[in-house]
Amino acid sequence: MLGYVIGDSHMINGFRLVGVEGYEVNSVDEAQQALKDALVRRDLAIIIVSAAFSTQSPMREWIAKVRREHEAPLIVEIPGSKGANGEIRMSNIISRIVGIRM
Repeated sequence: MLGYVIGDSHMINGFRLVGVEGYEVNSVDEAQQALKDALVRRDLAIIIVSAAFSTQSPMREWIAKVRREHEAPLIVEIPGSKGANGEIRMSNIISRIVGIRM
């Protein structure tokens, strides 16, 4: 089973460094379509979505619906590469996972 990432270019490239494939998006509509496409795949165990897209309508409602109706894959929302005030930056998360400083 595989993981898959939906987010901006920095987020996608960060996860590619640790061997996780993904799809670069620039809008909520693109993110929603990428999630729909990913849900068709049967080899994905986890889908990681940038909070920059997942917290906006209609993406928020779509993710909630998917979570209610499907046990798998697990959809996880994490801060995007740029982070916002009070959020952990994506580079810090990857650094902790991989054990290197970026």
